[in-house]
Amino acid sequence: MKAVNYDGIKRRAYEIWERDGRPHGRDGEHWEQAEKELLDAAPGAQAKTRAKTGRAPATADKASLATVANAAVGKGRRPAAALRTQPH
Repeated sequence: MKAVNYDGIKRRAYEIWERDGRPHGRDGEHWEQAEKELLDAAPGAQAKTRAKTGRAPATADKASLATVANAAVGKGRRPAAALRTQPH
């Protein structure tokens, strides 16, 4: 299994949290979803998916994800998931 950058997971979890309307108490769910998305998007994951399905996996628009993440970080906001190190 490939390692994923902690800050990358944190940014993606924040994006998911904002997209879902900033709900309270779902930080663990958002963190796990972000980690899964980033692992699936990691180099090598596409080759595995292509071998299994015969086609490349769908990916999010990286430019739009980066814009949301930069805007959130620039305002000093952090999702609750970023404060948690392990799921409870």
